[in-house]
Amino acid sequence: MNAPLSQDPHVQLRELYTQLLTSQERFDEFKQLLAAYPRIPADAEREPSDAAAVRNELNTRIREWTQMSFSGLSAAQVQMWRAIIVDERFNIALSPWREANHY
Repeated sequence: MNAPLSQDPHVQLRELYTQLLTSQERFDEFKQLLAAYPRIPADAEREPSDAAAVRNELNTRIREWTQMSFSGLSAAQVQMWRAIIVDERFNIALSPWREANHY
């Protein structure tokens, strides 16, 4: 049995991109929530509760924007989005063969 199309992560991501690209207000809110997400050290064993609360709010807003049963961004994904959108580090995770992506 196939999962519903809305469960496909690629479909979900495309819909998120569409929502962010077609609405400046949504993009601004997305960026604001990402900025509120604290940087978490790579050696942290778990996501702090304040970070989890921001991630929960972000995922809730994404579900509202997309009108899908969006599976939600993980802590690692939120950190990656934060680095790209807030910190403007466009090369993050683009070079998996490098020992480290931190410059």
